[in-house]
Amino acid sequence: MWKVKILEKLHFRKLRTFVISLFKFGIFNGQVGKVIIDYYDGYWGQQVDRGTGNLGFGLIHYSLIANLKPERALCIGSQKGYIPVICALACKDNKKGFVDFVDAGYDIGHPKAWSGIGFWKKINSKKHFSYMGVGNRINTYVMTSKDFIKKYPKRKYGYIYIDGDHSYKGVKNDFELFWPKLRKGGLICFHDIIAKGKFNNRYGFGVWKLWQRLVKKYPNIQFNSHPGLGILQKR
Repeated sequence: MWKVKILEKLHFRKLRTFVISLFKFGIFNGQVGKVIIDYYDGYWGQQVDRGTGNLGFGLIHYSLIANLKPERALCIGSQKGYIPVICALACKDNKKGFVDFVDAGYDIGHPKAWSGIGFWKKINSKKHFSYMGVGNRINTYVMTSKDFIKKYPKRKYGYIYIDGDHSYKGVKNDFELFWPKLRKGGLICFHDIIAKGKFNNRYGFGVWKLWQRLVKKYPNIQFNSHPGLGILQKR
């Protein structure tokens, strides 16, 4: 099976040129999907299929952004950039829009790390996203959600994806911070809405608890393929 590890041995410019050329066949091409999944660490929790290049939940985000055509989208949390890069690809195909990607950059062992591996403090994020030709579509902010909103209090979004702190307190905090920043008609998405129990026997999942409260108040749709994806619309 074709591996991105082989590509990593090539010169950066050759890799970037080769990958971008694949996009002439579109994001739904299986070979392109395999590249995205392998390089940006699309994992089982996103319902991907490495064998076929099926992007799983990523296809949902791509399709929604392709239709909404937001001026700005926001992604909170990602191990190696899987959902942020897909959102940026949709903006690129729309020929409009940018993605603000926020991740605290916590490393393994940090009390709030969840599945964090400290990746964003160790690499050049602009170069990392440039492999897919969207380095100019993503602005990466290695900071907490709270610090980000303090620094950029006036930014508004047409699409928001939350996949950071999965504790009830943490996800509730993100919702309360960013719901007021969502434009009317916009969408806010939550990953892991049906995951329960503890993550790595350390942290208790709490997204499901918040989601059960939110669905009583807002128009919504949910996908129950474990660990689940929930989407609310602001009216």
